[in-house]
Amino acid sequence: MLRMSGRHLLVLVSMCGLIASGIGLVTNVSGLFFSPIAEEFGILKGSASLMLTICNISLAFGGMMVARVLSERTLRPMLIGATAALACSTAALSLCTGIVPMYALCVVRGLSAGFFTFVFVTTVLNGWFVSSIGLATSIAMGCSGLAGALFSPVINGVITSMGWRTGFVVLGALTVALNLPAILFLPSVDPRSAGLTAFGSEDAAADATPAQDDQAGAAAPINLVVMAAVIVYALFGSAATALPQHFPGIAEHYALDAAVGASMLSFCMIANTGGKVALGALIDRLGTKVSVVLYTILIAIGTAMMLVMRAPQALVVAAALFGLCYSLATVGISMVTRDAFGLANYGRTYPTISLVGNMANAVFSSVVGFMYDFSGGYALALVMFLAMLAGIVAVVMFVYGRRPQGA
Repeated sequence: MLRMSGRHLLVLVSMCGLIASGIGLVTNVSGLFFSPIAEEFGILKGSASLMLTICNISLAFGGMMVARVLSERTLRPMLIGATAALACSTAALSLCTGIVPMYALCVVRGLSAGFFTFVFVTTVLNGWFVSSIGLATSIAMGCSGLAGALFSPVINGVITSMGWRTGFVVLGALTVALNLPAILFLPSVDPRSAGLTAFGSEDAAADATPAQDDQAGAAAPINLVVMAAVIVYALFGSAATALPQHFPGIAEHYALDAAVGASMLSFCMIANTGGKVALGALIDRLGTKVSVVLYTILIAIGTAMMLVMRAPQALVVAAALFGLCYSLATVGISMVTRDAFGLANYGRTYPTISLVGNMANAVFSSVVGFMYDFSGGYALALVMFLAMLAGIVAVVMFVYGRRPQGA
């Protein structure tokens, strides 16, 4: 990565901005608005938090749609249109006098963000990077957590001093600022269309024409059994990311101070960002299969620690290990899909797989809460996630057993 040209570095920075905007600002900062909105409108906090669920589900469907419309001709108009829609709908939330119009605007926010986040970013990176693709993907994905960490204090200060309505206006402006590098400087989806080469291309054979890639994709049918297996991986991996928001509840259930729950969440978010970059580097060195299995084992250790330990220090360590689940749900899903189906079929498979992942996160956020209400604790949910993590290992071994060339 140190020998990367200015053009490739600019593409990577542009993708970082899109993820920071469409994921970091849309999802990771949203929680700051729930309490003030609920207080002003006299509604339950759960009703306010439903805004995020609607955003996430809509974002998943937006990702499904982008694969159908993305091309060199539509690249810039699509980026401009989606950015304008997200910025305007975000700012328009400041004008709402009830929660229902906010739900409608969140549909627009999610759909528009879906057009330039996971599916778009991984498609562009797969075209622009041959070597260090794992690290490039992980750096971009890591910017979702980084944006949340950097902008949460800023937005919280705006809300505290000027109110939540002004906070949404600032969010809209930040969206435009973060997307500008991609709008202004991203030359193409595929570098060959602009007469350029991908980072790490060794010779002309590695740079076959896009038309040849399309023909290869049409000639290679998708293995539906492998597709189902990767979908299961996405389901289990993304479902795990629903647990960290319950860390404060776990600390409370163990009769620990609220500061313990806050520390668990903080260290989890640190692992969210750092873990993605580390996973990308591991994938480039060890391969996707070994790296994903290693991460899954570490997450399982963290889950088991939360299940049996009560010491605050142990729970903080456990939360940090569990925070690696965000890497499995973003970088891992992208790289497993790429290995299983190849670049030619990536655009045909990843949107569906990503949709399942986003839906799993939205659904299991509530499932964990219901399991707590049903059982009176979090043990049942933790055991469920341990079983899912075992399932991930089994699925990954199966996928790479069927497609050894991706190992």
